[in-house]
Amino acid sequence: MGTRTRNVQDSKAWYNALSRYYDVIVDPFQGRLRRCGIDFLNVSPDDHVLDIGCGTGRGLGTLQNAVGSDGTVVGIDIAEQMCRITTERLDDDSRSAVICGDALALPFDSNSFDAVLVSFTLELFEEDHQMAVLDEIQRVLAPGGRLCVIAPSTASDLISPLYERFNDVFPTLVDSRPLDVSGVLSRADFEILRVQIEWVLVVPVELVFGRCNPSTGDRP
Repeated sequence: MGTRTRNVQDSKAWYNALSRYYDVIVDPFQGRLRRCGIDFLNVSPDDHVLDIGCGTGRGLGTLQNAVGSDGTVVGIDIAEQMCRITTERLDDDSRSAVICGDALALPFDSNSFDAVLVSFTLELFEEDHQMAVLDEIQRVLAPGGRLCVIAPSTASDLISPLYERFNDVFPTLVDSRPLDVSGVLSRADFEILRVQIEWVLVVPVELVFGRCNPSTGDRP
């Protein structure tokens, strides 16, 4: 297996340190796209929804409103401080839970969720680990469950070399690489239903909405 762009402890340390500034530095660029991805999921009032890489929990708050009183929302993040901020933001809402954990080994039973959001997280894993994360998502999704992945895209020929260069020079600051998001999801056996390209400054971002293949989603 390959390695991550950064080892787990380094990633946790970086995002723990970033957590107090995350809403000011990052959310202005990512928040609009995350809300768009949540719209793609078309969450119903009784849905059970998982947010992988939930960060400081802004997406969870939006999802709470969508699931109403009969649904549940669970966030998972590898950084303890992100989880702490998210827990405080949710204010002990019984519809929601926050778990500190790794997307490579989701601590949930099979067929637990109707929808999964992965916003600016999948690109933090190397290619073989990306497929392992998507396999875990297939496992925890109910048959026909929905998935939306939002990630920097390879849509521009200039972006990938630029990311590679910055990753080489500033590996602590730039730990992600652009993805062919729809291609990755197709290889993981998701049915692609919608693809949309948006731009954050000069960076193309791909929003891909798909559905779990029923033959792979119903796993023991």
